[in-house]
Amino acid sequence: MKRILYIASFIILLGSLLTYFVLKNQETNLGCATEDIRKGACGTSGFNESGLEGRSLFNTNCAACHSLYRVMTGPALKDVGKKYDSLTIIKFLHGEKTAIINKDYDNNCMVFKNLTNEDILDILKYTDHSR
Repeated sequence: MKRILYIASFIILLGSLLTYFVLKNQETNLGCATEDIRKGACGTSGFNESGLEGRSLFNTNCAACHSLYRVMTGPALKDVGKKYDSLTIIKFLHGEKTAIINKDYDNNCMVFKNLTNEDILDILKYTDHSR
């Protein structure tokens, strides 16, 4: 009977360790629409209020087509504010013609007239400072 108890304990311990290592080694950046409880949603733990607002705005308006780190329907948006100036991005998102050109996409991003300039700047802070 003791032998069965030892074997069962060993199997449970081995299963627990295996589960721990599998979960630990999974990719922690699951995209902005997904929360990873180990790291905070989209890796934004430690953000100030503006960064949290930017994350919320990104998840509401951008995450259906974009991720920070991987290509989806649209390009990955990590550090997009470093590639283009904020005024160009604001004009682009408000539907004006800009210098934003990417030959891999047809640039049919939705127009976000509902977003204020400050909202867009908060999103850029989030995309440029997230981990």
